[in-house]
Parts: sequence; C-alpha cells; structure tokens
Amino acid sequence: MKERADLIVLGAGLTGCLAAWELARRGRRPLVLEAARIGSGATALDLGHVPTGPRLLYVDAIRRWGREAAREAWEIQRENHDRLRELLAALGDDCGYEGRGGFVLAEDRAEAEALAASEDALREDGFSGEFLDHYMLESRFGVRGFPGAYWCAEDAELDPRRLVAALAAAAQREGAVFREGNAAAALESSPSGVAAATEGGRVEAAAAFVALEANTAGLVPFLKGRVTSLPAQWIDADEATLPLPSPARTCGGQFAWRTTTAGVRVAHFGGAVTGPPADERLEDFVLRHFAPASIRSGPRGSGVAGKSGDGFPFVGPVPGLNGVVACGYGTFGLGWAVLAAHWAVEALVSGRDPTPPRFKASRGATA
Repeated sequence: MKERADLIVLGAGLTGCLAAWELARRGRRPLVLEAARIGSGATALDLGHVPTGPRLLYVDAIRRWGREAAREAWEIQRENHDRLRELLAALGDDCGYEGRGGFVLAEDRAEAEALAASEDALREDGFSGEFLDHYMLESRFGVRGFPGAYWCAEDAELDPRRLVAALAAAAQREGAVFREGNAAAALESSPSGVAAATEGGRVEAAAAFVALEANTAGLVPFLKGRVTSLPAQWIDADEATLPLPSPARTCGGQFAWRTTTAGVRVAHFGGAVTGPPADERLEDFVLRHFAPASIRSGPRGSGVAGKSGDGFPFVGPVPGLNGVVACGYGTFGLGWAVLAAHWAVEALVSGRDPTPPRFKASRGATA
C-alpha cells in the first residue's frame, strides 16, 4: 500500500512529539510513525532531570572549548529550560515540574576539587549553585562515600512520560496523526521528497523529521558512526531513611537517580557489560552510597539512548536527507530536546536553519 503525507516524523518519543506538536501548530499535518508505543524508546529511560549544563564539569568544559564556548553551552541549556516552562504553560499541564535544583556528585577527591573550582567559575559567569563538602553532604542527606557535590540552583525535574503523553495528545488535537507499531525499515530521499518503507507499506512525503536517537544512524547514512548507542539500565530502590539529593548524577553522568513518591529510580549509562551484570553494579552502587536502602524485587529495565562523540546533539538538515534530524542527546535529553526540536522544525518549515554551529547535524561534512 502506498500513502501520501504532508510530512513524516519518525519516532514518537520526546523529540518526535515536540516536533509533531510544533509542526501541527504551524499549519502542517505530520504523520508520526512509531515502532512500538508513544514514549517507549529512549524517553522511557529518561529520569526527568532537567539540567543546566552538559555532562562535562564547567572547568573541564572551559579547558576543552574555551570560556566563551563553555558559557554558551550552559546558556543554551538555560534557554532550553525557559522554553520548557513556556511549553508546560501552553499545554496547561505542569507534568509534575519542580524547580528545586539538582546535584552533581563527585566519586573521588579530584572530581570534588573540580566541582569546587567549577562553582567559582559558574558564579562568575552568572550561574547559581553551592559546593557541598562530604561533611555537609552526609549531614543533610542519606548518602555516603561521596567526597563532594555541587547543587545546581537552576536544575529542575518533571515526569517525562507525562510530558510525552501531553504533547502527543496536544499534537493530535492540532491535526497530527500517530501510528504506533509502525516502524520505518528504510528511508529514501529524492528530488521530490522522501519515502519511508514500513510494515504497512510505503509512505511518501515532502520531507522527514527523524527523531530516533541511536537508531537515526540506521536511516540517515551521514550519521553512521557519528551517533552511537548509549546502553542504559535502571532499577528501583526503596528510599533511604534520610532524604536523598535529587535529582542527581555523578560527575561523568555514568550514574543518575531521581526520587519520587514510589522510591528512587537509579540508572547506569554507558559502557559494555563486563564483570558483574549491569543490574548487579547498580545494586552495589545503591547499597554502597544510599544508607539504609534496599533493592525492591522490581521493576527494573534497560534500553538504548543515543550519543555523539563531542557531547552535543545533532540538529537540523544533514547531507543526503530531504528533512532534518534531532538526536544524540546522551544521558539527559531534557537538557536539549525542546530547543533542538524548535531549531529543526524552523529549518524544515522556513528553510532557514537557526541551529548554532556546534549543534548542526551537518558538522564534519566535507565541502
């Protein structure tokens, strides 16, 4: 069966639903193709932490990129956060949003010293926060074994699955069509547009918005080797007797957690599974750092997100595709997704790509 659509959006996670909603509000009629269920891909791994700043510590970012570029990266996540609050107001649903800050925790003395130095540099550049040494940390919270932490005053949290559901419903009210259980096995571009081969048949459209995280590279050859898999596992634990710092992540972003009324969900990101299975490493982390805490018999799960080599997502037009992409967010998609989807939609609809150079999906292309 052959079908014609105005535009196709591949993926109904956070980015795909953001794109569908914004495209529909701008008078387009997107058809959203989702392999499984709305919000079941990388979004299902998201803990709901809205960070201000990427995975690098600020002093490391300054060392790698320079002071101005580091400040720009933090400012972009601040702008993304502002747009997120505007989005929640437009949806009429706060999705459990709470702006109480978030934590970055050091696992060794060198990381603690870098966090303390980052606090000074961040304050100089207009970002609020507080460094906590291990005495302050353990006297306030039910954690142990962390030599230091930084409280990011501008961080927030929400329920990502509730947000995706609200976006999907709003997009459908505006005229977007969602098809679950309809994966795209191939995507072809031609002078007349794009064609997606699905289990239900061939879908043709003027252009595509591809939002499949690690799976984007399978449909967009230019991104092969540029967007790679980021394995993730999570388990639920009973919360410690004392409150935990939440939402929180370790300095490298390998471990992260967020407390809810049901307890605490702890996630491990990245790396091959060597030695003990990943869920055993998670259990060990919880028992080592959260005292007292116990592992519940379930639920637990795993999945795959997408990451880039330089820590910045790929956003906008790419060579060889009639359309745009937004993918490769890494550990915390909520830090980039709202703004990334907006940039990509603007490029798709107007033909003008507002994406900053460091985030352009075409970076690295030869002339």
